[in-house]
Amino acid sequence: MIDMKKKRFLALLLLFSMLGSGAVSYADKVEDLKKEKQNQEQNLENKKKSIEDMTTEKDSAFKEIVEKQKLIDQLDKDLTDLEDAINKLSDEIQASKEKIQVLEGRIKKNEDLFKKRVRVMYGNKDLNSIEVLFSASDIRDFISRYFMMQSIADYDKKLITSLKNDKATLVKEKENLEARKEEKVAKKKEMEIKYQTYTEEVAKNKQRIAKLEESIEFTKSEVDKLQNKVKNLDANISFEEKVKADILRGMNEKKIQQGIDSGEIKARPSNGEMMWPLSGYYSISSPFGWRNAPIGSGGERHRGIDIPAPTGTPVYSATDGVVISSGWNGSYGNAVMIQYTNNIVIVYGHNSSLIASAGQRVSKGQVISLVGSTGNSTGPHLHFEVRYNGYPVDPLKYLNH
Repeated sequence: MIDMKKKRFLALLLLFSMLGSGAVSYADKVEDLKKEKQNQEQNLENKKKSIEDMTTEKDSAFKEIVEKQKLIDQLDKDLTDLEDAINKLSDEIQASKEKIQVLEGRIKKNEDLFKKRVRVMYGNKDLNSIEVLFSASDIRDFISRYFMMQSIADYDKKLITSLKNDKATLVKEKENLEARKEEKVAKKKEMEIKYQTYTEEVAKNKQRIAKLEESIEFTKSEVDKLQNKVKNLDANISFEEKVKADILRGMNEKKIQQGIDSGEIKARPSNGEMMWPLSGYYSISSPFGWRNAPIGSGGERHRGIDIPAPTGTPVYSATDGVVISSGWNGSYGNAVMIQYTNNIVIVYGHNSSLIASAGQRVSKGQVISLVGSTGNSTGPHLHFEVRYNGYPVDPLKYLNH
């Protein structure tokens, strides 16, 4: 009788020591989840700040485009006006050239007419003015010829001088027009350079805005993902804290016995209770228990089993149950946690895609996720973990394999 009591006491002592270890394990896990949540919240704030900065930069670029476009529109109008002015000056210069040519023709024509009149008058086209004078028959004829020639010369001289003065005026006017044209052409070149510069700046700012909008949209999608991660971490923290609290409260002998008697708590896991979660993939790359850490150095206690399979392989629920968490879960990556009984929770980790959602009731054999390599993973596989009262136990004792 004493031996039976002693054995019973030792069994209870062992049970409570396991529960205590589970509490420590969950305390560490809760702290890890809280740290990760803090990191993700910081990442979230950084992303939001990045969106604010990019939005400010985008608004600044847009404002600069509006300002430069106003200058471009004004330059476009000014260049059109300047082109018209240059064309008008070119027409005026051409008209002046034509007038000058006409005057030059009239001057030459009048000079030729003067010479011709003298020659015709005295019947000898080869005589010059001196010969005409000294060919006079007497002094009277000499004086008559002199005054006649002087009168003709004065008239022609005045006419030619007037024409030359008109020509000089036109030449001066043409030079002024050409100077004004050169000035406007130079101004036009300066304006065209500004126009080109402003146009290039507008194009660059448009490209800048397009890239910023793309970055903003991408960052917004990252914000959504981070918000979902934080939400899932909150759910995981709440669940883990509840489990930790349950472990810390412990279970007295009467409650344990009542649970065993009612079948709610299984004194021993029955082999084959759960179906294998992957179809066609049965090898185990990392068993339950102590192992060398796959990432980093040293050893660690593996909380489940790893079943390698290609990315995208369907993951089946090993039991009926309720999904208590579906999302990012730290080192587990994308994970689904299913409450099987009051005391048993199953974790499916490192998924590439999650199908079951939190709060959903699932049936044994229902697809809940797809195999992946998220979180702390070295390749595509399913991490399958069974927790009994929050304490990881060997899944092979439950699986039909």
